[in-house]
Amino acid sequence: MAKHFKDISSCYICLSYLEDPVSLKCGFICCFKCVDSLPRGPGGHGIMCFTCPEVSQKSDIRPKHQLARLVSEVRTLEPQLRAILRMNPRMCRFQVDVTLDVDTANNHLYISEDLRQVRCVYEEQKRRVCPERFSTSLCVLGSPRLTSGRHYWEVDVGTSTEWNLGVCKESVPRQEKVVLSSERGFWIVSCREKDTFRASTRPVTELMVISCLHHIGIFLDFEMGTISFYDVSDGSHIFTFPLISVAEPLRPFFAPGIPAKDDGSFMTLCPGFSPSMASAAGQGHGTLSTAGTDAPWVCTAMDTSPSAGDPVP
Repeated sequence: MAKHFKDISSCYICLSYLEDPVSLKCGFICCFKCVDSLPRGPGGHGIMCFTCPEVSQKSDIRPKHQLARLVSEVRTLEPQLRAILRMNPRMCRFQVDVTLDVDTANNHLYISEDLRQVRCVYEEQKRRVCPERFSTSLCVLGSPRLTSGRHYWEVDVGTSTEWNLGVCKESVPRQEKVVLSSERGFWIVSCREKDTFRASTRPVTELMVISCLHHIGIFLDFEMGTISFYDVSDGSHIFTFPLISVAEPLRPFFAPGIPAKDDGSFMTLCPGFSPSMASAAGQGHGTLSTAGTDAPWVCTAMDTSPSAGDPVP
């Protein structure tokens, strides 16, 4: 819940807390000071947001007083919450500080300056050429490389209806469409159409999740050879990949889907805390799993052809 409030109190443009929030005609919200950073409408008239083609005039801009009060409350409470969490070292036992590796990010992924937020954007980002970069699929790896021990991190997927999260081998190919399969070095839980979930086993495993997933914990245990996923909201277990055996570093893996036009949410890397049930991985109560189809899912790619309209998978 606290993370949800943090999301809605952040500016889509500057990624900081909203200051004097205002809304456009289409409902897009940003800081008043950030309005000048929005793209101009056709012929330089009016302004547009980043998620829809509707043009707003200055007379359409409206202050959001109630939201401004909420932002003030969130800013007051967040330091207190962080202080409480720091006081409990047991909760942080397996925490690893995961950030996004920009040099691996597809150029249609926007990465925040603090390397903790990512989302798909239509405008290609200008970055240096790197052989490590995913050139086709909308993916990005996390740092650091993981080689031994136990590691836990959390990800908030926001309101996205399509996403892929987990762990992959360091050596996975970057210059071709990513096929999510454990046989290819991807141990991933994926969501499609908001309520369809799969684990990238071979054949794939359909996950019948009882509640919607927004805040997910990932626990990698090299000693046990397992990768487990948890629903942080209630502590329930989602799925465990058993008996993972690799002779190379593993990397956190993130692949946000192409969002709906009215969806400005980010996939966010959160401070991770060890789930209380980590020692009982594989004995979950939050989901049921069944054998699925044999065909693995692939990561979304961006259609950038001149005739293309909206991006398609």
